[in-house]
Amino acid sequence: MPMPRINRDSNRASRPARQFPVRNRRRHCMIRCMNRLYIYPIILTIAFALFSADASPVTASDDCPPLDRTQPTAAHVVTADLDYAAKTVHVRQQTRYINQTAEALNDLAFNAAPNRWSGVMALGEVRAGDIALDFALDGTRISFDLPEALATGCEVHITLDFTLALPDATGGPTRRKGYFGHTPRQINLGRWLPTVAPRIDGRWITHQPIMIGEQDILEVADWDVTLILHNSPPDVLVAGPGIGGRVDANHWHFVHASAREIAFSLSPQFREDAALTHDGAVVNAYTLSATSPMAAAHFLEVAAQSLSIYGNLFTPYPRERLVVVQGDFPDGMEFDGLVFVGDGWFVNWNGEPRSYLTLITAHEVAHQWWYARVGNDSALAPWLDEALATYSEYLYLELAYPQITDWWWHFRVDNLAPQGFVDGTVYEFSNAREYINAVYLRGVRFLHDLRGDLGDDAFFALLRDYATTYDGQIATPDDFWALLTAEQRELTAATRARYLRQPDIDG
Repeated sequence: MPMPRINRDSNRASRPARQFPVRNRRRHCMIRCMNRLYIYPIILTIAFALFSADASPVTASDDCPPLDRTQPTAAHVVTADLDYAAKTVHVRQQTRYINQTAEALNDLAFNAAPNRWSGVMALGEVRAGDIALDFALDGTRISFDLPEALATGCEVHITLDFTLALPDATGGPTRRKGYFGHTPRQINLGRWLPTVAPRIDGRWITHQPIMIGEQDILEVADWDVTLILHNSPPDVLVAGPGIGGRVDANHWHFVHASAREIAFSLSPQFREDAALTHDGAVVNAYTLSATSPMAAAHFLEVAAQSLSIYGNLFTPYPRERLVVVQGDFPDGMEFDGLVFVGDGWFVNWNGEPRSYLTLITAHEVAHQWWYARVGNDSALAPWLDEALATYSEYLYLELAYPQITDWWWHFRVDNLAPQGFVDGTVYEFSNAREYINAVYLRGVRFLHDLRGDLGDDAFFALLRDYATTYDGQIATPDDFWALLTAEQRELTAATRARYLRQPDIDG
């Protein structure tokens, strides 16, 4: 059924979402399709004290509390002034970083994805407390020495001051990465804020950016972002994750706790719809005004259905809401608490569940488990999120549209005759098609064969154990295989040898 238009008047009180049965042409879905955005009445602030100008930027080692690895290593408070007309953003980012390694640190590194594009990022200043630091911006890495050694368990307060000139995402290489950039209809802020580089085996990890796949490896952090708009259309809306929303006409505030990153999408052409899942999570959908109401309704329903199904199969969705956005760029992209599905899948939607609009929506929602909850190295072990997210499409269809699962295998996988090792890195493929065929598509054959080896009960127990054990962490293939028993390792040996370059399991 078509989704009703959202009332955009932010001054009117919103009503809480209620569960209500809505009939799909093929299935029933217990979701309430609301005619206004679900707005949280209370805007929270991340509970950590920012440093004062005269405070020491590094906690003295004698004053450091006992190490608590259940807390994120970083918390960020961001104020961003976005000039909508000029397509620029001036950012002041204050970061509290806690050393959770076993060594004292003399330096620190951030990964700055925007600097993959020439002329986009101008980093003006890096400070530790009131001390200006010398820094290097080399490719996508910001590196600098600390004013004094940072002992284990101690914290340092860093301020980054920089300006972004958003790239034009209407054509060329930047269009493929249109989750960061602008088009006439939309501004997208994805991978726009520097993140503290993970420290693994005594090294800060920064991967070389390429156009194939992603090269991110992100730890969870707390985010508190104030977005102030200048020279913007009067009816522009901001789609953002976490808790928060509009404070006044041009002032938006969002808090996103224990998240890999925080992304936003802005447009004066957004239509807002919302649904409530069986589990009580709100799904907020933002589609462009030119999109048919039927396509917008299908988008919302698939997002809500798949969120509920995955919550039952894997682990419950841990957040109060998920934001799904029609992106004015190709394909789709996952972020923590917010996902994009590309415009082309809406334009070419055939009115049926047998469509890329269905599959890509279910795929991106699955990344809330395979990326957002359980992190991985997307450059060196991309199958841990992409193969699992692609196979999750099939798991969604098994329960929501079982009559089209055979179609999915032919349309999505077999028709492309995929080749290659599932455990390849992004750097060993010559083009995106080779990468997708090997990692995504042979990846789903691999997972389906593992399911056959183990049986349904053990296979889904494996997925639940993986989602639970490594929630909030950066997992590796060894972590995944460590969850198998000795008997299960033997049962899966032939399948691993058939699909993996490195099929052997330690231990």
